[in-house]
Amino acid sequence: MANAPKIVLWDIETSHNLAAVFNLAHNDYINPDNILQERYIVCAAWKTLGEKKISAAATIDHIDYEVDPHNDKHVVTKLHDVLSDADVIVAHNGDQYDIKFTEGRMLYHGLPPLPPIVKLDTLKTARNRFLLNSNKLDYLGNFLGVGRKKPTTNGLWLGVLKGNRDAVREMVRYNKQDVALLERVFLKLRPYMDNHINQQLFKEGMGPNTCPRCGSTRTKSKGLHHTITQVYQRRVCLKCGGWYRSRKAEKPARTEVRVL
Repeated sequence: MANAPKIVLWDIETSHNLAAVFNLAHNDYINPDNILQERYIVCAAWKTLGEKKISAAATIDHIDYEVDPHNDKHVVTKLHDVLSDADVIVAHNGDQYDIKFTEGRMLYHGLPPLPPIVKLDTLKTARNRFLLNSNKLDYLGNFLGVGRKKPTTNGLWLGVLKGNRDAVREMVRYNKQDVALLERVFLKLRPYMDNHINQQLFKEGMGPNTCPRCGSTRTKSKGLHHTITQVYQRRVCLKCGGWYRSRKAEKPARTEVRVL
């Protein structure tokens, strides 16, 4: 059994659709038949939590890039392998965008479905737990004092669509910085994530002193947690600050029976 779950932080950068329109003033609806080039994944970046290296795959890695600069099969296939090997995947707005877009491209390229994976979304945590001025990754990084997104040059996405190699390389650098920032924001938000995978399941012999979120054994008992029918020991992690309760009930909670 592994000592810890493999947690992969990831992000994708996607292209425009290329479509034919009659004018720029009234183009609220564009017939799908007018799509000349489907949007695709320009590059993907990822890293394993706790490791330094940030890896990436991009369309320019394909040997036939000059012939077809919009071919993302190499990127999608690599991402399929990376995500399939993870116990947990973390993304910002991943549930609504990254995973759906990625699986759509996997479907297009004839790849099999991904296995069941625990998905954590920093955008969802920020939106559900706090009332901040913005839930964007750049804002969160600045608000939490852990960094900012990398600025991009004007016309970067159009340069990518035109097959400019330098534009794709800049996109990869931008993508990697997003993943680096995502990790730092994730570590700040992790104590607030109720759906985080339980680290105790990956460490044999681990007792209630192990934090289920970060795996630290530096935890402290602080009172009791009462449910309707049970009483549990309440603990706090001295490393990440997260709270949790013991898996085993301490004793049955008292119940009162009223006679009407």
